[in-house]
Amino acid sequence: MFWAWVALSTSALAILWSGRLLVRSAEEIAAATGLARGWIGFILLGFVTSLPELVVTMTGGGIEAPAIAVGNALGSNAFNIGILGLFGIAAGGALFSRLSHGHIVSCAMGALMTATLLGTTAVAGGPAAGPLSMGSILLLALFFVAAWLQYTSEPAANGAKHDTRARPYWTAAAASSVVIAAGVSLTYAARTVAAGIGASQSFVGSTLVAMVTSLPELAVSWEAVRVKAYDLFAGNIFGSNAFNVVMVFFADLTYTRPVLGALEDEAWSIVLVGAWGLALAAVALAGLGAKATKRIGRMDVASGLLVLTYLLGLGAVAIRGFTI
Repeated sequence: MFWAWVALSTSALAILWSGRLLVRSAEEIAAATGLARGWIGFILLGFVTSLPELVVTMTGGGIEAPAIAVGNALGSNAFNIGILGLFGIAAGGALFSRLSHGHIVSCAMGALMTATLLGTTAVAGGPAAGPLSMGSILLLALFFVAAWLQYTSEPAANGAKHDTRARPYWTAAAASSVVIAAGVSLTYAARTVAAGIGASQSFVGSTLVAMVTSLPELAVSWEAVRVKAYDLFAGNIFGSNAFNVVMVFFADLTYTRPVLGALEDEAWSIVLVGAWGLALAAVALAGLGAKATKRIGRMDVASGLLVLTYLLGLGAVAIRGFTI
């Protein structure tokens, strides 16, 4: 157990350090290519910071722990939107009024994908094609639609330098490698620490493991807000959430049969976690659509509502997790 805590701490520090480099290189790539910062955040940052979740989700399928696999994906989504609220408060202003309307598309598509996952959970994934359920295939298709809509919803940046220097790309690759390696280490250490907690798989996957695997999003968000790269910040959150949901497709591959059909008694716990994420997405969509500017003192009200919704949902999931 001691070495698990050492691994947790060391991996966390490595991710915090590499997260700063990743945000800076993403800013340089956006400036050099003229691509919208929301798109760079969705694709580059969202993909890289979701890799630890991918490891856990596929591992959960491979070790016959389907509720950890699906719970981690959905719990990470809830935690990510909680991060949006937390750093919205930390920014000291009306965060949602500073964000591009293009994020409405990625947030809405993430919510649609989550709703699709919950719907297909109710029918055990639907018809299967080999190891894949029709539900997971549909989620993969929706992800590509989300990526295309996000790309077309934001205009390219004006005044791009079209810089041909390779340094920001190499920096992004190096930082991504550190995030991946540290994320994997972090995941296995977290599983060791959580092994004796005496809670359900869905609770461990959707809270403890989800929080740990979301540390890359936390590190990247901290740096993005610090340098006022708000669209990179939001793009990372919503892009990561879309990647997380589509991971059910890859969990099917490692489980060798539809993972949603194997949840059994844990299915209702997974539905609760998904509903938690949908409630958070609804609050975020309202804030984005209204360009919310209301504050109480220095606190952004929309961000405060996100944090409150996250905490209430966490309490409900915890009660469910310790009583089944």
